[in-house]
Amino acid sequence: MALLNHIIDTLPVMNEEWSDAVLFSPLQAEQAMMDQFADTLAVRVFLKMANLPYRLEQRQNAYFMSPTGEVPFLRVKNSLTAEFSPIVDFVGKKGIKLSDSLTASEQSDIQAYCALIEETLRNAEKYISWLDEECYDKVTSGRYSSVYNWPLNLFLPLLKQREVYNDLSQNGWADYSTKTVIELCDRCFHALSMKLGSQQKYFIGGQPTELDALAFGHLYTILTMQMPKDDLINTLRKYPNLINFCKGIESEYFS
Repeated sequence: MALLNHIIDTLPVMNEEWSDAVLFSPLQAEQAMMDQFADTLAVRVFLKMANLPYRLEQRQNAYFMSPTGEVPFLRVKNSLTAEFSPIVDFVGKKGIKLSDSLTASEQSDIQAYCALIEETLRNAEKYISWLDEECYDKVTSGRYSSVYNWPLNLFLPLLKQREVYNDLSQNGWADYSTKTVIELCDRCFHALSMKLGSQQKYFIGGQPTELDALAFGHLYTILTMQMPKDDLINTLRKYPNLINFCKGIESEYFS
């Protein structure tokens, strides 16, 4: 209730400041990669949880508009903030923290599980999209190049693939096999499933937090984005409470 009362008290000021807030992303249906779609969805539901108004604008040049080259990014007045965690921090500095009423231990748990999702599922999504040969040939190359004309549509996907390979090489993910990546995701799903339990609506406490937003973004994307292989989605389907969690968040914030 403390968080709800705080949000109500600050709504007039926040609504004025956020009246022109825009969340920029690549074209979601045609262009966005799995990790970008997941992060955009996570930010969207986080802003809804925080009761902050925004307008979603899909731009084919969103990468080049972003202050960091990463998407999605949020524009509020003259501020530009890219990616999920920095956006959560930006909102927190404005006085809205979804986990503010939780104990220090619970907040530490949120940070730990958010880190697990970002370090495991986001890297896995990048790996599968760009380094799994079948997925790259059948899905990624076509999606990424769909907004570019010849000859950019020929070499820009290859440049991006090299960039992702170098990025994943820094943390060892580029050396993994697809089987190992799926196994790491399974461990992440298992940890999230155990934390959620069978009766809880949210991961921690009785109100949604940034962990719920981030988990929903990535889990829902894995469940719904069409991929040539079913290994990852079938692994997630082993955890019915995570499936039900996604259904609940979707119904609450997007129905």
